[in-house]
Amino acid sequence: MTTFRLVGQPLLIAMVLALGVRSAVRLYAIPSSSMEPTLRAGDYILATPYLHAEPQRGDVVVFRSPVVRDQLLVKRVIAVPGDLVESREGHLLVGGRPAGDAGAVVSQIIPADCYFVLGDNRANSFDSRQWGVLSRNLVVGRARLVLWSSVHGIFRPIQ
Repeated sequence: MTTFRLVGQPLLIAMVLALGVRSAVRLYAIPSSSMEPTLRAGDYILATPYLHAEPQRGDVVVFRSPVVRDQLLVKRVIAVPGDLVESREGHLLVGGRPAGDAGAVVSQIIPADCYFVLGDNRANSFDSRQWGVLSRNLVVGRARLVLWSSVHGIFRPIQ
């Protein structure tokens, strides 16, 4: 019994904790340059689920593609439910306020439980401009931390 307490019990506790962390935290590799300069192809990121909150404007989210269901994508939330998204002369406006360049965007009010997401590298991003708003049920979690990047090194928060 003493040997189990000395060796087995700490191992058992470590395994239970590891499984708990694994269910709350997910690791992903960035497949493309659509989020440059924030994230680069090949970066490994850590994402956490939205348990008691909703995605906010500016969050970088991991989600299941609305086009190819088994594909995961990473984009930035530009507009949340109730926001008016429109473009004028190639500039994106959210609620009448400038939100960067985006090319042509169909004027729309974002419906409940939906988000308008864009890649930071707007010229090279497959996003809400092509397939429309992102449904909340496709959101996997919020990207929090770059664990490894060949360009930026390790452990960098995602902003």
